[in-house]
Amino acid sequence: MYERAFDVGWDSLSAEEAVERMYALGIATELGHEYPEERLRIRGIASNAYERSVLDLAFEEGRREVRDVRPNHETDEGAWEELIETADSPAPDRESLSVDPSSDVPEAVGKPGALDGFAIDELGRLRFPSLLKRDGE
Repeated sequence: MYERAFDVGWDSLSAEEAVERMYALGIATELGHEYPEERLRIRGIASNAYERSVLDLAFEEGRREVRDVRPNHETDEGAWEELIETADSPAPDRESLSVDPSSDVPEAVGKPGALDGFAIDELGRLRFPSLLKRDGE
């Protein structure tokens, strides 16, 4: 499975490729196809603990994801194809993801009123509020 989708004879990987491969390795492991050498090689390219933890999280996410998808398929091959081989489809255009600001947006999603500012003059913003002033001031 894994060898069909990814070249195991790589010399270097980008951070994005490493995360993608660790995700796929998590899926393959959960489906019973372990590649411990490949996992160690990919973890070996991480230069610090943070990068290793990101790779480990990608691996665990792949394992979790296949547990959610596996019951929807009759074979493990179907789960693999859904998560890896069909995941390579092109991403939607940015324009299709944008929201028209003139459309009806629920109030809970819109800009909060507290960010609109106050209707006071600029010097008023610098003065003490009346509740902090003494009676004689």
